[in-house]
Amino acid sequence: MLCASFGNIRACCIIERKNNLKVKIIEIQNWPTPLNGKEIRGFNGPCAYVRIFIENFSQVASPLRRLSRKDVDWDWDQQCEEDFHKLISILGEEITLKKLDYDKEAEKYKLAVDSSSIAAGAVLTQEDKEGKDR
Repeated sequence: MLCASFGNIRACCIIERKNNLKVKIIEIQNWPTPLNGKEIRGFNGPCAYVRIFIENFSQVASPLRRLSRKDVDWDWDQQCEEDFHKLISILGEEITLKKLDYDKEAEKYKLAVDSSSIAAGAVLTQEDKEGKDR
C-alpha cells in the first residue's frame, strides 16, 4: 500500500484493514460445511484472522479447533454443525472496534509502529480498566 503523503497514511491503513476484514468475513460466511480435518483447518485459518475482534472467540471456536488436530478422529456431529453455523453467524455480525476514550480520566494510549524498506505499519491501542490493550 502506498499513500501519497504522510497525512493520508492513517486513512489508507484504516480503509485497507477494513476492506481486508470484509473480504475475510464474506469468505467465512460462504464456507461450505467441512468434511474432514484438512477442510476444518482451512476454515479455522480465516477465522483466526478476525478472532481479535470477537469476544469469547476461543470458547465458540474450540470444538472446531479440536477437530482440526491430526491426532483426533473426525467426528462431525450435530453439535459441531451448530458450532460451525454459530461461528459463521457471529462473524457475520457487524464488527465494531472500540472508540477511543478522550476523557481526562481515560487510560493511556499506545502507538506501536514498525517499518522496513518496503512497508510500514502502526497500531493504536488504549488500555482498558483491566490493563489490556484494546
